[in-house]
Amino acid sequence: MKSSTWFATGLRTALALATLAGAGCQRSGSAQEQAAAKRKEAATATADPHARAGIGAPARTPQVKPPLPVAQPPADAEQLTGIEGAPAKPVFIKRLAAGAPGPGPGRNDTVSLNFTGWRLNGETFLSTKSRNRPVQQSLAVLAPGFTAAVMSMKKGERAMVWIPPELGYMGTPTDTPETTVYEIELVDFEPAPAVPPDVAGPPATATRTASGLAYATVKPGDGKTRPRVFDQVTYHYTAWDSSGKMFDSTEVRKRPKPTFVFREWPGLEEALTSMTVGERKRVWLAESHRDDLPGLPAGTLVYELELLEIKPMHAPPPTPPDVAAPPADAKKTAKGVSYKVLSPGTGRARPGPADTVRIHYSGWTTNGRLFDSSLVRQEPAQFPLSRWFEGGADALQTMVVGEKTRLWIPSELAYNNAPGRPAGMLVYDVELLEIIAAPPAAAGGGAAPAGKPH
Repeated sequence: MKSSTWFATGLRTALALATLAGAGCQRSGSAQEQAAAKRKEAATATADPHARAGIGAPARTPQVKPPLPVAQPPADAEQLTGIEGAPAKPVFIKRLAAGAPGPGPGRNDTVSLNFTGWRLNGETFLSTKSRNRPVQQSLAVLAPGFTAAVMSMKKGERAMVWIPPELGYMGTPTDTPETTVYEIELVDFEPAPAVPPDVAGPPATATRTASGLAYATVKPGDGKTRPRVFDQVTYHYTAWDSSGKMFDSTEVRKRPKPTFVFREWPGLEEALTSMTVGERKRVWLAESHRDDLPGLPAGTLVYELELLEIKPMHAPPPTPPDVAAPPADAKKTAKGVSYKVLSPGTGRARPGPADTVRIHYSGWTTNGRLFDSSLVRQEPAQFPLSRWFEGGADALQTMVVGEKTRLWIPSELAYNNAPGRPAGMLVYDVELLEIIAAPPAAAGGGAAPAGKPH
């Protein structure tokens, strides 16, 4: 999602398990905003189990004596075969302590694990013993060999596992992969939302919109109002690829997502604006209905959305009639930003590159899709020009207080098609409300303020 997801939030912290254990990691959103760069980083997890997640280098890893020799599995170890991704490669497991009767975890379930990992030479490369608490993570985002071993276990069970390199990593290792050995204790697990029976594709009974979006109502809502594209909503979602593998879920995190509808993917925006509070919908998102972000599964994705709350917001200005391209009478800055004054200002001073500005703004892509607006929130944005992208900062320096101007900012002066950001040339309507001169000490640093435009 534009901003969402598990792949970004969970994998950098809880994946001491996946990345450092040699189980590797694959982004989501999800949750929630800023997913793409972290997904891409996780998707190329290194084969060196010490290289990520801040657990520490081998020299600082406390050494733990394994309960069994690790150089090779014992003769009575079980073989787990037919594992997703490499069916001919076995994982060996030696059960050390029995668990409780009953079913084990499924591949999308969230597990709580204690574990220690060794190389074949007996070196400990990580352990949860120093945490004094289990690691929690969904099996859906762990390497196939690690997942298969845990899925074969019962709650409370403890086992030694030998995972070959072909099954021990997500993504492409950047170093020589190796067999890794773990002692795993399955402390507990929590079932994931059920995989839809029609996850592989929409049934004939699904509703299809003019854009080709397919959806089905899973549970009707109890409200009458539907959100507009500029309203704020809070909703839960769970997402699967077409094989039924879950890759993101606010329901698992137990934290619903608050967002403006226009900040969601086109397909999710279309689905959300058709829903009422309490309604649950299943949506099949083809690649044309979503953004192309690193780390997302390929093909059609299936989302189940449950709308929890609608917060009405103020209507944005209408889409500019010349949103597709600057008109012939537009001026251009030296850097290449086209602009046209919509109404003149009353001041004479213009902001300098180190000044802070307070503005109202609305932004569209060239197909007329709104992606942000301070007018919707009725809250002006305030930020140093040095903290906005180059084209926006350049164009604002042509304005005086009170002026309203339309800007056409080329992609290379905006977000340069960065994943998770509005793509292509961007069109902004901006009103300059105030110029706040920067004190000398403040001209160079500080964190970006929260009110900076998207």
